[in-house]
Amino acid sequence: MSTSESSWIGREVQGDVATIRLRRPEAGNRLTNTMALALAEALDAVRESRVIVLGAEGADFCLGRDMAPPPPGAGVNAADVLRDDAGPIQALYEAFGRCRAPVLGLVAGRAWGIGLVLAARCDLTLCEEGSSFALRELERGIPPCIAMAPLLDRMPAKALAHLVFGAEPIGAREALAAGIVGRIVESGRLQAEGDALVQRLLSFPAPAVQAVKQFLATAPRHYESNAVLYGAGLLANVLGSC
Repeated sequence: MSTSESSWIGREVQGDVATIRLRRPEAGNRLTNTMALALAEALDAVRESRVIVLGAEGADFCLGRDMAPPPPGAGVNAADVLRDDAGPIQALYEAFGRCRAPVLGLVAGRAWGIGLVLAARCDLTLCEEGSSFALRELERGIPPCIAMAPLLDRMPAKALAHLVFGAEPIGAREALAAGIVGRIVESGRLQAEGDALVQRLLSFPAPAVQAVKQFLATAPRHYESNAVLYGAGLLANVLGSC
């Protein structure tokens, strides 16, 4: 990774709280493949923190991937797609999954393409009231299936279909209704509201918080009866360790 690209992902740890920032505001924080891998490495480095905060510098959270589609007739094969398109993003998704701590996303401005996915992939997401969200890949002839993968159990299927087929930005209130974000805050209040939520999370016992995160990450894929048994097992582990 070049020196310039290594500086595009910032990481800071203060006590039990880790903060990761996208730091390429002059390019709308567009994510290169090496940035995606660096973000995965940053998440792995702080995954034992009590809380992880993901934010961005500049006016926009992230305008998508910095990756042009291949020209017509380029002869791209499946191996190329798996290596260049899927590989770095899959590594990033897996790094999110390895974090024991809840990841709090702070979104201002536009969260488009992979920016929308990052916002949705966080366990908790605050956005400013003027934020917008979009998956516009169909306009370039690209099916955004890699981006859609982690959204399947976070958004209603109909809302995801309209987002992709409509290929138009939606506002903060629509994103809240669709499950992309969890709360809308007033413009200029994003950091303050994020700090308050971090302190609230820190006020709870860490094992209980981690059990809730684990349950939310896994139980929606279970039948209800199995989810109850799974939740009971997590509860027993937490109470048994007190």
